[in-house]
Amino acid sequence: MLLLRTVAISTVFLALFVWSFFSSPFANHAGSGPSLEREPAFRDNFYDVAMRGPFAWIVGYHGTILRSRDRGSSWELQPSGTSEALFRVSVGSENEAWISGSYGTLLHTRDGGKSWHKQQTPTEEHLFGLDFINPHQGWAVGSRGTIISTDDGGATWTEHSLDADIVLNDVRFLDAQRGWAVGEFGRIYHTRDGGLSWTKQNSPIEVSFISGASRNLFRLLLSNSHAGWAFGLDGVVLTSPDGKKWEVAAQDGASAADLKRNHLFSASSVGVKKFAVGERGTVLVSQFDSRQWDALSAPSLPSNLNGIAFGEEDTGLIVGNRGVILRSDNAGRQWTPVRIALNGPATGVH
Repeated sequence: MLLLRTVAISTVFLALFVWSFFSSPFANHAGSGPSLEREPAFRDNFYDVAMRGPFAWIVGYHGTILRSRDRGSSWELQPSGTSEALFRVSVGSENEAWISGSYGTLLHTRDGGKSWHKQQTPTEEHLFGLDFINPHQGWAVGSRGTIISTDDGGATWTEHSLDADIVLNDVRFLDAQRGWAVGEFGRIYHTRDGGLSWTKQNSPIEVSFISGASRNLFRLLLSNSHAGWAFGLDGVVLTSPDGKKWEVAAQDGASAADLKRNHLFSASSVGVKKFAVGERGTVLVSQFDSRQWDALSAPSLPSNLNGIAFGEEDTGLIVGNRGVILRSDNAGRQWTPVRIALNGPATGVH
C-alpha cells in the first residue's frame, strides 16, 4: 500500500513540477537563490508564469524568479532569498505578487519584486496551487490535502481540513465565497463559504487509491459565466457549464490524438479562446463555445510546457522545462521562442 501511494504521488511530481525538483540533473544546484553568475538558472525548469498588463513574472526551480516590464521582451533576474522550488505565482498589481513553493514556502512582494519576503504558513507541505482574487484574500493548496487561506494579504494564514490525504494541484475562486480545487485521482472539491469547508464533487474520471491508477488533474480554468474546465493526465479535459456537474469534454477534430497522448499541465484564455499546454511541447486551442481542440504549430520542443498566461494587447507567454519561454503578440496564433541572456535582455531566437 505504501509503495502504491509513493508511486501515485511520484506520478504527479513527474508530470508537472517535482520530478525535476528531485531528479538528478538538478541535484547539484545549491545556494540561497539564483544569481547572474549561476548560468543554470536560465536552464532550470520554469513552472509558472503570470501577467498583469505589461508586467510578467516567471517562477521555477531553485528559487528562480524572473520579471518583465515589457510584456516578456526583456527579463530581469530577481533575488528570491530561497533555494526552494517555486511552483505558482499570483499577481495582484504591477508591484504586488505572491509565490508558492516547496515545503510551505510563500513569498510576497509589494515593490515589484525588488524584495521578496517570506510569509509564515502553518504547513511544511508543498504548495502547488495559489490564487489571490484581491490584495487581501488568497488560497493555496498542496500535498496531503493541504488548503490554507488568508484574508489579510498573507500576514496570517489559516489551515483548513480537507479530510483527504491527496495531492491538490490547483485552486481557483470566482469570488470571495465560491472556489474549486483539483488534484490526485481526478478529485474535484468545491467550497461556497470562502474555503472554510469543502465538498467533493462527482468527477467522471475519479479513481480510488486502491486501484493504483493515476488520473490526476493539474489545472483549472474558470470563466465569469461559472463555466469551468479541468486539465490533467493523458490529455483529459473536463468541462462544466455551472461548476456543479463535470463531464469529459468530447475530443473531436484532428487533435483528438494529441489530447489522448500528452498530459496537460496548464491553461489560460484570451478573448473567446482558451489554451492548454503540456507534455512534449503540446499547445492546444479551442473556442469557448466549442468542443474541438486544435493543436497549434508551435516551435517543436521536447520539453514539457508547464505554464501559460496572457496580458494586455494580446500578448501571451508560455514557460516550460529547461528554461523554455515562448511569446505571442497575436493572441496565441503564433509563438516564438525567447532566450534569456545572462547579462542582458531576452532575445528572440530566429
